[in-house]
Amino acid sequence: MKRRKKTSDAVELMDKWYGGDAEWEQMLVEERLRVQVGQIVYDLRTEAGLSQTALAELVGTGQSIISRVENADYEGSALEMLYRVCSALHRQIRVERLDRQVAVAC
Repeated sequence: MKRRKKTSDAVELMDKWYGGDAEWEQMLVEERLRVQVGQIVYDLRTEAGLSQTALAELVGTGQSIISRVENADYEGSALEMLYRVCSALHRQIRVERLDRQVAVAC
C-alpha cells in the first residue's frame, strides 16, 4: 500500500479541493494580479524614494489606499491604480495576458 505524502501547503491544498473550477481559477488570477501590482507599486515607490503619503499625494489618493495596494488588500481595480501610479511617476506600463496569468511590468 502506497502512502500519500501529507502536505500543509495552503495553495496546494486549495488547488486539490477546488482545482478545475472556473470561478476558482479566475479568483486565483485576480489575487495573483493584486499581489503582483502591490509589489510593483512598492518597488516603484521605494525606488523613487517616496513615502506612501508622498506617493498618495502625487496619485491623488490617500495613504491608506497606497498601503492597501502594496499589501494586495485593495478591493478596487489594481490595474487602474497601477496606471495612476505609473502616470504620476512618468513610467510606462505593460500588461500581457498569458495562459491563465497576467504579466504586468512598469
